[in-house]
Amino acid sequence: MSQPHNQRFYGWTIVTVLVTFTAMAVGLAGPNIAIFIEPMTKELGWSPSTFGWAQMARLEAVIVAGPLIGRAIDRHGPRLLVALAGIVTAALVISLAYVQQEWQLIAIFFVTGLLGMGRAADLFVTPPIAKWFVRRRGLALGIGLTGTPLGVAIFYPLSQFTIDAIGWRDAWLVFGIAGMVIIAPIALIFLRRQPEDLGLLPDGAFGDATTATGSAVEISWTRAQAIRTIRFWILVAGFTFFTYGWSAITIYRVPHFIERGLDPTLVAIAIATDAVVAIGASIYLGRLSKRVAPRYLFAIGAVGLIVSATSLVYVHGIALLFIANLGYGFGFQTGHVAQNLIWADYYGRAHLGAIAGISLPVTIGIGAFAFPATGLIRDSAGYYTPAWVVAAATLLVASITIVAVKPPTNQA
Repeated sequence: MSQPHNQRFYGWTIVTVLVTFTAMAVGLAGPNIAIFIEPMTKELGWSPSTFGWAQMARLEAVIVAGPLIGRAIDRHGPRLLVALAGIVTAALVISLAYVQQEWQLIAIFFVTGLLGMGRAADLFVTPPIAKWFVRRRGLALGIGLTGTPLGVAIFYPLSQFTIDAIGWRDAWLVFGIAGMVIIAPIALIFLRRQPEDLGLLPDGAFGDATTATGSAVEISWTRAQAIRTIRFWILVAGFTFFTYGWSAITIYRVPHFIERGLDPTLVAIAIATDAVVAIGASIYLGRLSKRVAPRYLFAIGAVGLIVSATSLVYVHGIALLFIANLGYGFGFQTGHVAQNLIWADYYGRAHLGAIAGISLPVTIGIGAFAFPATGLIRDSAGYYTPAWVVAAATLLVASITIVAVKPPTNQA
């Protein structure tokens, strides 16, 4: 069975829902936590490093939950998992309105990590999209991964506006309620595991499985086969360095800009602008991946982040504020799309959830040390500049490592 020729392929509905989910996740104590650091530390008397420990706790929780989530997505699809994660995370975000102690923030973030939220939300996006698309995977993933920058473009200025209007505690209430109302319904109504479950083929192809993927059926590695290869672990190492680099920049650039005397509203606008650039880059890179190997695209992304880190060292005015943020938006999203394409192209779609359930927790679990490390560097030195130098160095190592890893030619 296949869908009628004049009917829109259902895989694009899957992409749309996952974009909406990841965009909403930004406002559920995702990247928008950066906007809350300054008002929360001022009222509660916390150190900025507290937020680094909270982020680390969330990412370390993924080490436990990641393999289970990955396997569950392969077997059952993202429908129930996304709905559950959305409801519970939204409730936890509402509870942020009532925190008084540092351990409460860290505990809340740890539980959201067990649900696969935050950076680990890729587990809900890449494996499902890779199952629905093969020939057009680059474009589909490029679009599917625009959810985070879209959410940043919406929730960074919205967070600043809401905090200014009603305070940070009520802002968490508003975002939590919105997440609860939106995420679960769209997941339960629209998400499905893979095209074959609806009698369809990947990419909306007609005929048999051969025509769905091109001239031959795509080869898929099992998790056991993948982790027995040195190539797998070199990729994990390279992506870990990358994760450290962008993690150091992602939330601490906001308090850094404010310390340098830049207006918080202007900072929020600049970060929203970088998100718009990231959206455009993501879609274009999805198309470009047909002509340029994803590992080279990854290196380009790392260079963009190095430009961002360098600009952070010298920023005191509007020009470098925007250069730092545009470099971050382009660099992170380029590397992000390329990273997900590499896993899907190198190891196939059948067991990608299980493979990502191992690779992603290790990558972000180790890379997450950037969050407390950057906060501690700030506390020790009194400023963030040394942290940006370290971030630039790790990004350089990441680019060199990934470029060296060619696609596998056969299964282990």
